Amino acid sequence: MKKKGNSTSTQASLLALERFKDKDLIEKELARRLIPLKFPYKLEEIFLEYHFRNTLGLIKFSLAVGLLLYSSFGILDYILYPEVINRLWLLRFGVGCPVILIALVSFFLAKNDRQVQTAYSVAIFIVGLTIVGMLIVTSYDVTQKYYAGVMLVMFYGYVASGMRFMYATFSGWGITIGYLVVVLFFLESNPTFLISNTFFLVSSNLVGMLGSFLFEESKRRDFLLSALVIMERKEVEAANRALEKLSNTDPLTGIANRRYFEDFLEREWKHAMRYEYPISLLMIDIDYFKRYNDHLGHQAGDRCLVQLASVLKEFEGRPGDLVARYGGEEFVVILSGTDLDDAVRIAVEIRRRVMALKILHPASDVSDVVTVSIGVSSLIPKPGYSKEELIKTADLAMYRAKAMGRNCVNAFKT
Repeated sequence: MKKKGNSTSTQASLLALERFKDKDLIEKELARRLIPLKFPYKLEEIFLEYHFRNTLGLIKFSLAVGLLLYSSFGILDYILYPEVINRLWLLRFGVGCPVILIALVSFFLAKNDRQVQTAYSVAIFIVGLTIVGMLIVTSYDVTQKYYAGVMLVMFYGYVASGMRFMYATFSGWGITIGYLVVVLFFLESNPTFLISNTFFLVSSNLVGMLGSFLFEESKRRDFLLSALVIMERKEVEAANRALEKLSNTDPLTGIANRRYFEDFLEREWKHAMRYEYPISLLMIDIDYFKRYNDHLGHQAGDRCLVQLASVLKEFEGRPGDLVARYGGEEFVVILSGTDLDDAVRIAVEIRRRVMALKILHPASDVSDVVTVSIGVSSLIPKPGYSKEELIKTADLAMYRAKAMGRNCVNAFKT
């Protein structure tokens, strides 16, 4: 189940990246020496969604580990200060642990990165204040043993929590200010000790901020690189699809070419054999097309082919249907799941629709407009039959139609 959840999270992260289309902006941001911690608005929103989906699991784990460590220090409370253990544990288990648990539960309800980061930073800040509170409880001990705990919580917020720079800085400096307020107003601390602690706290914040900045900068750079890789991959895929389409498409008419027709028929033949349904094939030839070209020119002939292809394309209504240019003035139509009678009716309608185009053909012996002769064949693929037989019989039926005087439909009946 965990792998499935991770896979879903990864897919959601990729979907967030794929929604951004401005490659120039991505490249502009990547060209910077340091990636800024806030992108232009639309890119920033995508980054926050990507970050949310990509790091939520890690942040949950980090906070759960933090809760375990924070709770375990209750043992040290008891060892060091048994005389005030009730007040120490009130802060630790009555305030700190519930706050961490609330933050952890809120992560499961959070809908965006801002909610997660806010909940985490507030939790770290409050936990830090509980440690500062323990300093007040143990103020009679001039060694201020819980000072190390303050440093540890700050370190955890900057380095181990997975918080972004702005939120980690808030919790780190918030804890520091809370400590200084307590020391100045509630504790009698040696000035030298106070100056030393303040120096280390401020230095720790500065070092933590640097680490947090570089960490988020690295995350943002990885985000930009991932987005760029996805964009370039999609460009390559689009180029490959375009090339594949060009290799499978007749450049003049825009319909499938003979190569694609043969591949398509091979797939449909196997499928029809498995499920035992018929495949019908229409072989279509333009009557006296050579005369048409000789009389009106090849440009007019090309226009005629394009118009005829547009009519045939309207009969490609189902996934198993295909219209293709077979060669020269010949076209083919595959009709999967269509028996011979229905295929003949479609062929008759095609012949009628071609005549309705009223493309003038002064050199034709059968009509003053362009007409077609159509051969129809239909088979239910079975062992021992081949798709070449379907093509051969449709071609034979077409030549019969031409022999019958053209401008007609002939069906090959097995």
